[in-house]
Amino acid sequence: MTDVDRNRLVRTTARLLASGSTGIAPYLTAGDGGFARTRSLLEAVERAGASCVELGVPFSDPIADGPVLQAAAARALDGGATLDGVVQCVRDYRARGGALPLICFSYLNPLLSGGVEARLDELADAGFDGLLVPDLPVEESGALSEAARGRGLTLSLFCAPTTSPERLAEAAERTTGFLYVVGRVGVTGRSTAVGDETSTWLGAVRAAAPGVPLGLGFGLRTPEQVASLRGRAELAIVGSALVDAIHHAGAAASPSGADAAAAAEAERYVTALVAAASAAGGFEAP
Repeated sequence: MTDVDRNRLVRTTARLLASGSTGIAPYLTAGDGGFARTRSLLEAVERAGASCVELGVPFSDPIADGPVLQAAAARALDGGATLDGVVQCVRDYRARGGALPLICFSYLNPLLSGGVEARLDELADAGFDGLLVPDLPVEESGALSEAARGRGLTLSLFCAPTTSPERLAEAAERTTGFLYVVGRVGVTGRSTAVGDETSTWLGAVRAAAPGVPLGLGFGLRTPEQVASLRGRAELAIVGSALVDAIHHAGAAASPSGADAAAAAEAERYVTALVAAASAAGGFEAP
């Protein structure tokens, strides 16, 4: 058994795939509201039954993100968030017993700072399980995939409705976590209706990537949307709507109660999504 085979994310997505279940994968912007809040949010969504978390590294030019996630990244950067701070936050979460699989969602530039291999060493040592790099072309992913695998980290690649069959096959072959299926063309934030078009696209990806866990993202926000994914995707990725709800909950509270209010909203929101996806989608510690 390799280090990747022992990976929390690999075990979780394999269980979801084998059982035909759909788990919830919240996206959180690290450092938005401070790292103490981020750690509280991780603990809150773990209590709610999330299957894993995409933890976004704030970046000044997030080309795949819509206005909500751009604003969250700007708030985090204005507050002094750095990749080093994200790494320490994950260390603290793990030290407190946090068990969720964690995916580092980072644009390529922050990973290049200080050297990719050194950064991967830090991520693995802190307790991350995988990587998502939205501006990494499939054709250029081989070296990073191998470097990540050597440290027990997964690399998840993206596919969109505009992806050619050849690139889809390559992305599926190089993915070691889950294949991130973009539900529609565009940036994050706009609602994705899980109707015939999206269902057809998911079916095409499943046929092209048999046995590869799938995560659907870009625009999921409601329990009804999540429920419609049961048996079609292993992960329902919910980002902008959750980040927006968390931010407004914290902003509406007193300064001393903002972190608690944000965490309570995160737990409430994710609990509803987990219930819609079915209790089998929650993370179970080995």
